[in-house]
Amino acid sequence: MKVQILSKKLVKPSIPTPPSHRNYKISFPDEVAPTLNVPVILYYPAVNGNTATASLVSHSNQLEKSLERTLTRFYPLAGRYIKQSRLIDCNDQGVDYVVGKVNVQLHDLLGQGVEAEELNQLIPCEIGAADEASDPLLAIQVNIFESGGLAVGVCCSHRIGDASTIASFIYGWATVSQTNSTDGICPSFDAASFFPGRGLDKIPRNLPRSMKDADFKSATKMFAFNKKAISTLRAMCHGPRVSSVQLVIAILWKALIGVDRAKHGLSRASFISQAVNLRGKTNPPLPQHTFGNVWGLATTQIKAGDKMAIQDFADLLGGSIRKYVKDCGNVLIKGEDGYKIVIDRYMEFKKTMSNSEVNFCSFTSWCRFPFYEADFGLGKPIWASVVKMPLKNLVILMDDKKGEGIEAWVHLDAADMPIFEQQSDIIAFATLLSPAAFFWYNSVQQHELEKKSALPFRNIEAGHVFVAILYFIKD
Repeated sequence: MKVQILSKKLVKPSIPTPPSHRNYKISFPDEVAPTLNVPVILYYPAVNGNTATASLVSHSNQLEKSLERTLTRFYPLAGRYIKQSRLIDCNDQGVDYVVGKVNVQLHDLLGQGVEAEELNQLIPCEIGAADEASDPLLAIQVNIFESGGLAVGVCCSHRIGDASTIASFIYGWATVSQTNSTDGICPSFDAASFFPGRGLDKIPRNLPRSMKDADFKSATKMFAFNKKAISTLRAMCHGPRVSSVQLVIAILWKALIGVDRAKHGLSRASFISQAVNLRGKTNPPLPQHTFGNVWGLATTQIKAGDKMAIQDFADLLGGSIRKYVKDCGNVLIKGEDGYKIVIDRYMEFKKTMSNSEVNFCSFTSWCRFPFYEADFGLGKPIWASVVKMPLKNLVILMDDKKGEGIEAWVHLDAADMPIFEQQSDIIAFATLLSPAAFFWYNSVQQHELEKKSALPFRNIEAGHVFVAILYFIKD
């Protein structure tokens, strides 16, 4: 797959940001966020058989105009980060807007099994190219496929927003594209008043600005857990009900411990962190569309040599989340003591990352964010994905198309990935069918097959048609 760049420009808000909003202070969760761009790609098939490139380019121009209007509400995204001052200069310099033409058809990309690294061509910037004065805080790439179809790649600097921020922006942008009105878009920019900046150091991720400069070889693969697998896991666990996200993390954590044991010959101490979306969980509750990084870290650990079943992992994880949410409930009314609850977990996270004697992994869930609701006039996306991130020991969880299963994007050292894939629980519970291919087949190809055949359409059993894509908390 190759992408030819047709155009690149800076898109600015349609109405200039007033001087009173020029300086946007970041919160302490913004301060500690790692230096990287958070990526997401939404995939749309051709609408009503419209495969003409000129028409799709025209639609891209409409997206650009609606983006201008959307940026008047999400105005910090058009500014630039000033490291020395730890603030966003809302100078309306603009966001990168790129239009590219892809030399393959969308259904070929999704149906034949794509390497995660190939998807990086569908986003407009490098994952690590962030935090410099010349770096846009938001960059967008509209990719036009042969024979129709679009993929919209969005990258947002983690310094200014998390996955919830990105989802709110995309949903707002799609709404403006449909209605030509910004009336329903109401982001809240009060995060710094609730979590004032403290001059904290960012979480070190040793992420190079360019993937080619990475000093280690990483691998990214997607493992899909369908509804049946999650139901089976739930039946294996008793006691307090554990969410689907926690069940999947339990399986993945157990497998990661298996990888560590295979490498070191023994089960070392293991530590994981889970990003917890604090919106709606505090007293008073923060608005759902609060802009910025509004998350804390729930941490869980086990001792070296502990032998645990899935039930044990699920109990630990569920208990950790419940305790953290309870502790954070009154964070806003406890003042300094409340902030300490959040900050201490960041400090624990940073300390553990640097301990070479501990098996470490971080999890973040984007489940239930409305990526699949983003209709730009093309219908709703048939898939939402991330890309390869040059990181180790990171797992990003996303909903599948139906919202019944979970897709886990696992980022590991390249040497660890083959060991991980052979863990018995991964083999038992992770389906080999590409969710993207399945939905492409059912939602796009079904109509054509019905027209060509006198026989009723029959669903194809998983694994019989498509080559697998094996590759990434809102609870």
